[in-house]
Amino acid sequence: MTGAGGYIGNHCALKLLPSGHSSFGLDAIRPKYTSLFQKFYTGDHGDTALLQRILKEERIECIIHASGASNVMDTVRDPIKYYGNDLMGTTFLLQTAIENNVKKIIFLSSAQVYGNSSPPPATENTPPNPINPLGKIKLAIEQLIESLSVSHDLHYAILRISNAIGMDHQAENFPSNGDLLSQILHNGSLDLFGTDFNTADHRAERDFIHVSDVAQAVLQVLPKLGGFQKNFCYNIASGKSYSVADFIKSVEKVTHLTVAINPRERRTGEIERLAIDPYLAQRELGWRPQYSLEYMIESSVNWLKNNGE
Repeated sequence: MTGAGGYIGNHCALKLLPSGHSSFGLDAIRPKYTSLFQKFYTGDHGDTALLQRILKEERIECIIHASGASNVMDTVRDPIKYYGNDLMGTTFLLQTAIENNVKKIIFLSSAQVYGNSSPPPATENTPPNPINPLGKIKLAIEQLIESLSVSHDLHYAILRISNAIGMDHQAENFPSNGDLLSQILHNGSLDLFGTDFNTADHRAERDFIHVSDVAQAVLQVLPKLGGFQKNFCYNIASGKSYSVADFIKSVEKVTHLTVAINPRERRTGEIERLAIDPYLAQRELGWRPQYSLEYMIESSVNWLKNNGE
């Protein structure tokens, strides 16, 4: 698993551990606890020498690719960095995997690949139309994986994930990617970018999914790789879209606090309405999102309290 020390990677590891899989972690930042993995490697997912050693020594069968950018504005500010780290790094990862006969990959992509899909919600058949570097990078990686499935018989599952929030009480690290919830809980305030969107209340709309639901989807798609239908692409989302204003109200309801809102100008690359349909994953995987928006918020609040933050 690449990105094994990160937010989503850590939650995936918590699901994989009791499932009986032997998992190996790779991340540039070594987590505090590595006991979730049979072995943990510190390094970059684009380091071909390190990848060669891991894939040969550990006889890897499947790669869960969970590393890469998760904050849209980071990629807008510095696209060269993220095209290099994420797209080129993944190219080296896939090349090394093929050289070592690793034929299975699960790629954690993003709902950002759809852009401002019309009409919402986007399904897996909706043509991608990303409007920011994060979505474009994720889509380019998807297309590379799809090409390799033809040229090198690579079996893949692409999971297009909406806004993952929430915490498992056993998780190690709170997300540091500047998402809406972490901004509010850490600062007690929120910079609200844009009040001129083409939505019901002119605020951006987002679909939120508990990170543990994302990890469960990874666990459920894993045994399907390499079967009769060898390739998959699923939306992983709650299927419900909330305006940022409604989201703030939910946070206030759970925390009994008043969130200070700082109006700001609309940002480049901001999707108006992120709404994706998870029906295909529900039908084919038997996967269902288990947690309400209020629980997602509450689980994060409780984690911060229990960890002295």
